[in-house]
Amino acid sequence: MSEVLLIHPPVSFNRLTKGGYDNIPPLGILYLAATLEKNDIPVRILDVLDASMTIEDIISYIGNNDIAVVGISATTPQIRTSMEIAKTIKSRFGDKIHIGIGNCHISADPSLIERYPYFDFGVTSEAEITFLEIVQRILRGERVRGVFEGVPVKNLDEIPFPAWHLVDMKKYVEKGMDFYPTLLTRGCPFQCVFCSRMGVSRVVRARSGKNVCDEIEQWIDQFNGRILFQDDSFTIKRRAVLDFCDEVIRRKLDIWWWAGGVRFDLIDKDLLDRMVKAGCAGFCLGIESGSERVRNEIVKKGVTDKEIFDGLKLISRYPIDIQISLVMGLPTETKDEMIQTANLPRKLLDAGFDNIAIAAITPTVPLPGAELFRQAIEEGIIDADIIDRYIRGELGDGFRDNWPIYVPKGVTKDELLEIRRKGYLAFYFSPKYLWKRLKSDILSYTRLKKDVSEAFSLIRSGRSRASFS
Repeated sequence: MSEVLLIHPPVSFNRLTKGGYDNIPPLGILYLAATLEKNDIPVRILDVLDASMTIEDIISYIGNNDIAVVGISATTPQIRTSMEIAKTIKSRFGDKIHIGIGNCHISADPSLIERYPYFDFGVTSEAEITFLEIVQRILRGERVRGVFEGVPVKNLDEIPFPAWHLVDMKKYVEKGMDFYPTLLTRGCPFQCVFCSRMGVSRVVRARSGKNVCDEIEQWIDQFNGRILFQDDSFTIKRRAVLDFCDEVIRRKLDIWWWAGGVRFDLIDKDLLDRMVKAGCAGFCLGIESGSERVRNEIVKKGVTDKEIFDGLKLISRYPIDIQISLVMGLPTETKDEMIQTANLPRKLLDAGFDNIAIAAITPTVPLPGAELFRQAIEEGIIDADIIDRYIRGELGDGFRDNWPIYVPKGVTKDELLEIRRKGYLAFYFSPKYLWKRLKSDILSYTRLKKDVSEAFSLIRSGRSRASFS
C-alpha cells in the first residue's frame, strides 16, 4: 500500500547555519502520524531539522519507497528549505506524488501555494482531521488542490499518543533531550502583538488527567520522571490542571515536570499547592516588557506590574524555578523603556526573587501571522515581499541574523542589541546568580559545560547559542 511521508525540514541545509532546537521532537508531526496509523494508513517520518540529510538524500529515500503523499511541516524559518524540497520532488516525480504543507507559515500565508505551485495543497491550523481526509481522498485516486482550513479536534483524548516508534528517540537524547515532551492543552485566546502562532486554534481544549498520565507513565523510567509541557498557556484551564495533578497524586507518580507557558493572572495559591504536590518544578512566565505601558498598550498582554510582583512573591514561597520572557523593540518603545526591560531580570534578582533560573530577552521579530508583521510592512520596516525574498535566498542562508528585527524610531539596531547584552550580563554575571549556578553545576559536568558555553556566547554576542535572534 502507498505510504505517507511527513518531513520536518531544517532551517538551512548548511549545517553551519542550522536553526537550533534539533533535540526537540516535532510533536505535531508525531500526532499526525499516529492519527494516520489509527486509520490504517502507512506513514513514515523524516525529522531532518538538524540538516542530517541533503535534498538528494530525501529524494533517494522517496524513490526507494512507495510514497503517495509528502507532507511538509514548516514554520517561517523553515519555509525556504520546504520550498527547495517541494520543488525538487515535483521536478523528479511530477504529479505521481501529492505534496502538502502545514503548520504556522501556511496558516499565516495561505496564498503561498498559488505563488509556488510545487505544493498541491496546504492545511491551516490543526491538521489531524483535515489532513486525514485529504490523504484518504488521494489514496482513492482523487487529485487534490488548494488550501484547506484545519478542523480542530474537540476531544483531545481521542487523539492517539504520538507515534514515537517512527523516529529515533535515542538521537534526541544524545543531542541533549533529558525530558519527555507532551501537552495538556491546545489553543490560546490571547492576541499578543508579536505572536505568530496562526497554526494554533483560539479555542482552548484540554486533555483529561487520566489521558495525560496514561501517556507519560510509559516514559517515566527512560527520562527519570522528567516531563516538559509545551502548552502555550498551561494554566488557562484551571480545572484541567487540577485534574492532572490529582491523577498524578492518586497514582503516586514520581515525576518532575516543567510547564512551558504560564500567565501571572492565571495562578493562585491553591493551584500552586496542588502543582507542587504533583511534582511541578518550574514554568515559564511571559512578562514581555519592563514597561507597563508597552506591555499592555502595545503587546496587549493585560498584566499589570502589581500582578507580576504579587505573582513572583507567591511563587517564591515554593521550590519552583522559573523562566521569565521579555521582548525588546516594540512599536513606540523608547530607549529608556528598552533599558527598563533589559534591567528587569537583575532588578527582580536583587529584590529577592532568586528562583529566576532563566531570563530570556528577545528582540522583536515580525513574523507572518502576527499583528506586528502587518504593522512593520505599513511602516516600511520590512518589505511587503519579504517572505518571497527569504525563499529566494536574497536575505542570506538561514534565518538567524538574516530575517530583520523590529527597531522602533529613535533607536538603532546596534543600540538595541547592546542594551540587551548589558541586561544579560547584569543578570547572568551577578554574584548571586553565579553562586547559585555553580552550586547546581558542580554536581553535573554536562550542565557545567553547557553553562560555560552559554556564558561565552552571552559575553561575545549578547545572546544564547540556541536563540533564533
